[in-house]
Amino acid sequence: MEKKIRFAIGIQNFSLRRGGAERYLIDLCFRMAGEGHEVHVYAEQWQDEDSRIHFHRVKTIPLSRSLRLLSFAIGATKAIRGGGYDITFGIGNTLEADVLQPHGGVHWAWFWRSLRAYDHPFIWLVKFLGRILSPKQWVSGWIENSPYRQGKLPVIVAISDMVKKDMIRWYRIPEGRVQVVYNGVDTEHFHPKNRQYRGEIRGKHGIGEELVILFVSNNFRMKGLSLLIRVLAGLKKKTSIPFRLLILGRDRPEPYQHLASQLGLSREITFAGSSDEPEKYYGAADFLVHPSFYDACSLTVLEALASGLPVITTATNGASGVMHQGQEGYVLSDPRDEQDLEEKISLLLEPERRAQASKAARTLAEQYSTARNWREMRAIFEKIKPLTDSPGTVS
Repeated sequence: MEKKIRFAIGIQNFSLRRGGAERYLIDLCFRMAGEGHEVHVYAEQWQDEDSRIHFHRVKTIPLSRSLRLLSFAIGATKAIRGGGYDITFGIGNTLEADVLQPHGGVHWAWFWRSLRAYDHPFIWLVKFLGRILSPKQWVSGWIENSPYRQGKLPVIVAISDMVKKDMIRWYRIPEGRVQVVYNGVDTEHFHPKNRQYRGEIRGKHGIGEELVILFVSNNFRMKGLSLLIRVLAGLKKKTSIPFRLLILGRDRPEPYQHLASQLGLSREITFAGSSDEPEKYYGAADFLVHPSFYDACSLTVLEALASGLPVITTATNGASGVMHQGQEGYVLSDPRDEQDLEEKISLLLEPERRAQASKAARTLAEQYSTARNWREMRAIFEKIKPLTDSPGTVS
């Protein structure tokens, strides 16, 4: 007989309008509640209420970002600790948990790798000093480190092999103590059938039958948009194939429009802004380029693969760990290697190669569905608190 557990999680902003990590965690809460478990969410604010979920507001100190983070971590941890829950779930913004699954990866790994997005030495130095002197960076690192300092280590779940390696390196966690459960993607929502929206999206943005390269991010610098624009400007001089770079995301476009204008690429670039229907944009594109300087495990990449899009990404994106070089697309070992990126884009300009990669992409994504992810997470919860009675027991 099914047992019901009392489950608690701290999420500063419970909203599907946020990034991929929030979408994943909200889906996890919905799945737990859907199975009848008692789910408690401790949040500063929420926008996606569900009558099956118990919400608890955590008051924070809004005077600065560092105080806001710290006050949420302390307040949520204290409140959750007093709730007597069967399983507490940490994502890197509370000070303790039974199960720890930080969706941002390892803070200090992000700290160093993301600085590579600044290629001018003076700007790099300014950004480095700014981070070193920023209370927010030290507060974030201290909060993330806290669960590892518990007397008894929590169950630690990395969302990619890259994150596991970072945990072992930065926190000296024994390799056997870290389990890897890759993010899951809704393979029905993100599906090659969304190519039916090709005409709708292309017509909306004045795109004809050009080859469409898709870029999806809310942080253009961190995901390598400047590098991509420079590479495409060079490629434009070498190929007769008409192409368009379609950019989906809510970051500021002006610096990148200026760069494109300087390089003679303005006509080939379309900034679409943000959308509540990203699946339609995957359906309108021919392949995705995601030259990220740091991603713990990009859901954008998994969504593109599920949509049947070949992908070019980097080894500093944990999602690259599921890919096979040259099959579903390509993984760049160095996110700043413009020549390598140009070569890989050139390969996907070939229709036959692109068609083969498209099929392989969808096949791969089917192995990383949200259902598979839930089965693996449920098995982890089961080891902590059995969700079913053993034979012969009475519930």
